[in-house]
Amino acid sequence: MSIREQFVNIDGQWAYIGQPKKSNGYGVIFLGGSIAFVSNNSSDWHENLNKKALFHSLLEEGYTIGYSNAHGANFGNDKALQDIKNLHEYMVKETGINYSVHLFPISMGGLLALRLMRNVDFVRSVAFSQPLLNVKEQRKYENDYIKKNNLDMDDPMGHAIALSHEIDYSTVDAYIDKSFDLEKLALAPIPCKIWHGTGDTNVPVEINAFR
Repeated sequence: MSIREQFVNIDGQWAYIGQPKKSNGYGVIFLGGSIAFVSNNSSDWHENLNKKALFHSLLEEGYTIGYSNAHGANFGNDKALQDIKNLHEYMVKETGINYSVHLFPISMGGLLALRLMRNVDFVRSVAFSQPLLNVKEQRKYENDYIKKNNLDMDDPMGHAIALSHEIDYSTVDAYIDKSFDLEKLALAPIPCKIWHGTGDTNVPVEINAFR
């Protein structure tokens, strides 16, 4: 299979774009989790055999793939939202794919997917994998685990949200209630499916499932 692969810097964020010679005209944009990264020559998806296999299976089906560093552990912040808009614009212009694309968010990428579904017009469908969706309950789950196991950590998720969203830590509680309210982030009328195994102890399905 002939594939054109490139790592490009789009407005300060590295992105990977893979396009098969026999393209079906459609794109898939991946939205990474908390350990996601894209550099000038690699990404977490290229360094994990299972993830890399999914990349290749989609390329073999004719899909063009896009994956942005999107400011790393972004918790769906405004900068990441703009990064994906920039990536989409670049892909449409440079590869000639259809304007509407599929999203494949994993873990924390679920938060960014929810925002994209509500704020852009180019999402064709979404395939969620082990998504983080309920920030308030996930934070409580992690802090309870830390307390139970006497770990020397102080609300790491709260501090990470404050850092990524550029707010004062003292306002995190109110910010989460306002910005991550599931009713406000409810799924837009876009076809989607969620895959989430019951064995996930990092981002439990019981906490992050839509009911």
